[in-house]
Amino acid sequence: MKFIRNVFALLLIPAVGAIGYTFFKSFLIFVVNSGNKFATFWIGILVYIVFQVVLYKPMRAYVFGHELSHAIAGILSGAKIKNFNVAKDRGNVVLNKDNICITLAPYFFPIYTIIIVFTYFLCGYFLDVKPFYNCFLFFVGVSIAFHIALTIYVLTIEQPDLKVYGTFFSYVIILFINFIVFTVIFSLVFLNEINIKSIFVGYFENIVSIYKFIYYGVLDIWISFQKTK
Repeated sequence: MKFIRNVFALLLIPAVGAIGYTFFKSFLIFVVNSGNKFATFWIGILVYIVFQVVLYKPMRAYVFGHELSHAIAGILSGAKIKNFNVAKDRGNVVLNKDNICITLAPYFFPIYTIIIVFTYFLCGYFLDVKPFYNCFLFFVGVSIAFHIALTIYVLTIEQPDLKVYGTFFSYVIILFINFIVFTVIFSLVFLNEINIKSIFVGYFENIVSIYKFIYYGVLDIWISFQKTK
């Protein structure tokens, strides 16, 4: 099974590359076109980076979010929580079932960002939240920087979660789903600026293109090889 997962991950790498290219290209165009319109978002990112570099890594908050992500993914998968513990440097959640989403959720599920976005839109049903939009952007920026910076940090440390389905396979899946999740988040945060439909169409078209390129490239090599016999 591990071999099959690794082969699948290897075959998925071109798709990850295509999505990554489209994601960063689309986001760069958005940044250039928006100018200083969403400055508080970038300030939020900068504030968190300075906070982590100058002061300390808020690991207890990360560990809590990490275990909460496991728990939420478990609940959504129909699992029951048997135990939930969080300490300064480690945590543990015990569920009565497991799957790949539950195991890897903390690495592609920016829990605090999702809570902030969900709360903002929920309040929007009852209140006029437009005056608080810049404040919302600031905390989204902080939470995104928190998720990315600490996820990268913990991935440099040996993670038992990654061994469950294989480290290589887990890394590819984490990267792939992060692009999808952040596309959805950005389309919600910058609701009138990012067209999620056009981005996903771009993902599909570029994925098809790269696999076609690989297929015909391999086919040409095979034909050339046959001719040399």
